[in-house]
Amino acid sequence: MTPPPIRIDALVVGGGVAGLFTLDALVRAGRNALLVERHALGLGQTTSSQGILHAGVKYALGGVAGDDAEEAAAAASLWKAMLAGLDSPDLSGLRTLASHEFLWRTAGLLGAAGMLGARLALQTRPEVVAQAERPAWLTGVRGEVFRLGEVVIDPRDLLDRLRAPHAERVALGEVTALTAQGSSAAVTVAMPEGPLRIQASQVFLTAGEGNEALLALAGQQANEPMQRRPLRQAMVQGRLPWVFGHCIDGAKTRVTVTSDETSRGVVWHVGGELAERGPALDEAAFLDHARRELMACLPGADLRGAEFSSYLVQRAEPRTTSGRRPASVHVRATGPLVTLWPVKLVMAPRAAAQATAASVPPAAGADGRWPTGVPRPALAPRPWEEATWRRLD
Repeated sequence: MTPPPIRIDALVVGGGVAGLFTLDALVRAGRNALLVERHALGLGQTTSSQGILHAGVKYALGGVAGDDAEEAAAAASLWKAMLAGLDSPDLSGLRTLASHEFLWRTAGLLGAAGMLGARLALQTRPEVVAQAERPAWLTGVRGEVFRLGEVVIDPRDLLDRLRAPHAERVALGEVTALTAQGSSAAVTVAMPEGPLRIQASQVFLTAGEGNEALLALAGQQANEPMQRRPLRQAMVQGRLPWVFGHCIDGAKTRVTVTSDETSRGVVWHVGGELAERGPALDEAAFLDHARRELMACLPGADLRGAEFSSYLVQRAEPRTTSGRRPASVHVRATGPLVTLWPVKLVMAPRAAAQATAASVPPAAGADGRWPTGVPRPALAPRPWEEATWRRLD
């Protein structure tokens, strides 16, 4: 006999930072919620993130603090409260890689104009760093250097912290059928022991790039068009200093560098305009370009003996008419389906809060649980843990 479906208030599909924040928010709001992830927690955009809790400075380099800068600043304030244990979820003790970053410019009027714009457009402005107080890796940088109140966290530790209180609600499986049925949704999840049927009052789609296929399953793809913006992120490993900051040129972030540790030294995770242009280059050409950009932006850094690598990642988000990054989070309910794209790591708690505000009241009898023994997803590795490295000198 076919077992009856598992009846729940909410099924969250996708185990990245958006999904885990949403699961936590739903449970705290009294919903009986479960989460399913088809690969590993955070695989893709979350573990590829540099972990920067942007406070809006990067988005105000043109001199205008628009919706994206203001929303990032508000989101950063929420993170500050969570990291201090003053808001939920309590993230006190989360592995923090840096309590602040630096902002400096390349020589020239364009760089100066962008720096001035960032200073004028925000309520919380970057602080000037005196020459004697600059870290050694900024030796040789011309012009002013600023300190930014932007925290950098470990995204993988964040995933672990969000998963821990809800471990029994998280399962490894793939959604193979998704049908809206009036005020609820019927879902089939493929498991090693056979398919499971779920009847959920709502389904929250938080799978990033995977949302497109899920919406197609439900016949909703045309209502929630998605765009992909590819990146090629650079990585550098060796006897390097810990670097956190943005080198800007005009309204562009030329490179953004964050750091972590590996068994072979320090690894730099490099984004910014460099990563935006990377997909147009093959890896060899890109790595050579990345080395030259880093030497230009960090003239005091010694890259002798360092190893280089890169990886491609797709940023998935709601489609915009210009094809550019959306200005704010995207949360939209269509019948029993709620689609989320937080756009940026710092926005994920706000997206989860908006999704939970759109949730329906708990349903009587919606008290289902994952069966005993279902597989659980592991945490995805960081990109440098599986990289192939090469020397360029």
